[in-house]
Amino acid sequence: MTRNHRAIVTATLVFLLFIGVGGCWSAEELNNRAFVNTVLIDLTEDGQTELTVGVPLPNRMIPGQAGGTGQPQGDPFSFVTKRADNLSQALNLIQVDLPRDISFGQTRIIVVGRRQAEQGLDKVVEFVFRQPSFRLSASLFITPRNVKEITRSPMVFERILSDILRKYVNNHYTLDTTVKDYKLALYQGGDILIPLLNFGELPGVAMEDPKKNRWMGSGGAAIFSGGKMAKIELSPTEHRTALWISSQLKNTTITIASPSDEKEMSFFIEGIKTSIDPVVRGDQLSFRIKSSAKAFVETSLSYIDLKDPEVLQQLEEILNKKVEEEFIGVLDKTRQARSDAFIMSQYLDWRYPKIWHSMRDQWKNFYAKELPIEVDVEIQLNRTGGVYRSVVHETNR
Repeated sequence: MTRNHRAIVTATLVFLLFIGVGGCWSAEELNNRAFVNTVLIDLTEDGQTELTVGVPLPNRMIPGQAGGTGQPQGDPFSFVTKRADNLSQALNLIQVDLPRDISFGQTRIIVVGRRQAEQGLDKVVEFVFRQPSFRLSASLFITPRNVKEITRSPMVFERILSDILRKYVNNHYTLDTTVKDYKLALYQGGDILIPLLNFGELPGVAMEDPKKNRWMGSGGAAIFSGGKMAKIELSPTEHRTALWISSQLKNTTITIASPSDEKEMSFFIEGIKTSIDPVVRGDQLSFRIKSSAKAFVETSLSYIDLKDPEVLQQLEEILNKKVEEEFIGVLDKTRQARSDAFIMSQYLDWRYPKIWHSMRDQWKNFYAKELPIEVDVEIQLNRTGGVYRSVVHETNR
């Protein structure tokens, strides 16, 4: 290496080091920004748009900053709400009241109320896509009633609301439906599933703080047809099945009645794999949903003999039949709602684009009333646990 080459390499390395310690790229200081992590959107009874932003409060998140010493007092976040004719106007009203500039760069959660969901999310998606800093990977949720009901939820396990909802998604408790997913679904007809939240009263918590008396949890799923929320919904159990069909379920538990004595048996299901494939035979189109998984006995109150290979095969057949029936039940609900919620049209477009384009205009009716769907589930019972017979019955002998 010549002297000139060494000089060029040295100058390049020094330049790269300066880049790494150069501080913020933006001309705006971090202390002048309000980083929104949760957005709540709904319609009021008089048709106005209600926008709520959830913003962390840095002065309450660091010990010693709120009162000088000790732990910070009060919630480490705040919600700001404004109503206007549209989302842009509501955002402007919120910005006027805040001492910091709003930034959507850290927004991970968008929660929409039922009234807005039934009208459709087109305006919501349009608003998000126009914000350069907004992440299209932000997850969508629907509330069964007014969206602001979520602000009454006490923060027990996490300090910030968005952290709870993100863990619902990351732990595969709810469907991961993003803004991008919804936008893509609109191109295929606006059919998709979006997770629902549920709320329950907590009298004990209300005694301590009347404003925080609503326990929040993952619920069922809203079925969208043509970009609008349908009247038909999936229950929490059906939501779990939808996760399974969508290949988003990591593990679950299935309880059945023992074939020998009708006693309860529970199985832990893991290693779930599901595929959705179009099948074309001549001029006939159908779909095959095939799923495989592994299972082991989690609990058993039955006298059944788990050493018998025929018994194990019988249990596998019962598990397969139960899951297949659940698959068909969820698919039937989407058909009733006239919603290709699992976006089978995309699979058809990918595999057989000519067939898809020839029946695109009649796809909704075809899916709802005519499309044959074959469900094939194969669960292997690999482990029976540390004992072959129920411990309860063994100890009661």
